[in-house]
Amino acid sequence: MTMDRPNKDQVWRHGLLTRLLAGRDLSLSDARKFFSRLFGGQISFQTGKTFLLLLARKGETADELLGCFQALRRLEKPVGPKISGLMDTCGTGGDGRHTINISTLAALVMAGAGARIAKHGNRAVSSRSGSSDLMESFGVHLEAGFEKILRSIKRCGIGYFHAPFFHSVFARMQPLRQSLKHRTILNLLGPLVNPMRLDHQLVGVSCKRLVPLFGKVLSRLPRKTALVCHSFDGMDEISTAVPTSVLWITPHGLRQEVIRPGKYGLKKTTLKDLAVRSVRESRDRAQRILTNRDRGPARDVVVLNAAYGLVVCGKAKTVREGIRLAEKSLDSGRAFSALKQLKEMSN
Repeated sequence: MTMDRPNKDQVWRHGLLTRLLAGRDLSLSDARKFFSRLFGGQISFQTGKTFLLLLARKGETADELLGCFQALRRLEKPVGPKISGLMDTCGTGGDGRHTINISTLAALVMAGAGARIAKHGNRAVSSRSGSSDLMESFGVHLEAGFEKILRSIKRCGIGYFHAPFFHSVFARMQPLRQSLKHRTILNLLGPLVNPMRLDHQLVGVSCKRLVPLFGKVLSRLPRKTALVCHSFDGMDEISTAVPTSVLWITPHGLRQEVIRPGKYGLKKTTLKDLAVRSVRESRDRAQRILTNRDRGPARDVVVLNAAYGLVVCGKAKTVREGIRLAEKSLDSGRAFSALKQLKEMSN
């Protein structure tokens, strides 16, 4: 009696897992090939789970993330017409700080200041409230058609793209993603695969080692400018309490910087000031900031992140100008108006 020999594909998959188990990096082509098969449903749930966890334990490389991105882009092309100056503030999440939705609020503030935002996001996995959870709590329809969102971007400066609705692959991956309860490369993929063609990005990352990794990947994508950030207190945002490591991606190359927030005269915050325990609390805190009932440290964190975003997309020449524009967006009610219009147009 003879036993069936493993086929070439099984040998190849086993070799990848063995390599990851030994802490060795994958090539761009191997990563692209594996994720093409995972996204295409040709890899079992358990093998996919093992692969993602081993990759996270080793620490993903730029080639592995780029291979993952390219595999998804082969299945899902960007949609819609090119809108000049379009920007996203989607970050990786996973910093474990359970803060208010800073990047989402910053996107609304930027829209109120004249920027055009295609906000990409998802529900929470490791946090209390994800971007999609917050938007849904405000009445934004997460499954609005593309034409409605496109009109919203053009009329009020912001549209919201719920990742599982606009990415059939993300929807198929959701059970796997939720079963892990751990940050994996799929979390890192989110900021890269906005359904629209972007010119600019502000990307917060969950740990310091991801700053240069995202810099390398974004520099190989058709972005005019981008900024990757991670604060010294562990947030995937720009902090007003401690310095923040950032990497600028420009047509002239990559440039490192440490943001020291004290020079801007903003209120110093603590993680306790920003913490929320539920979607409802996140919504209440967000509404207080947007309606100017909260003018404390949490608002200033949103203002500083929006200010840098406005510099990235060219709406402000300096950070101080960006701060003035962000504060005006809130004080005038335009940021809150952008949210109300987004809700109306999505429904």
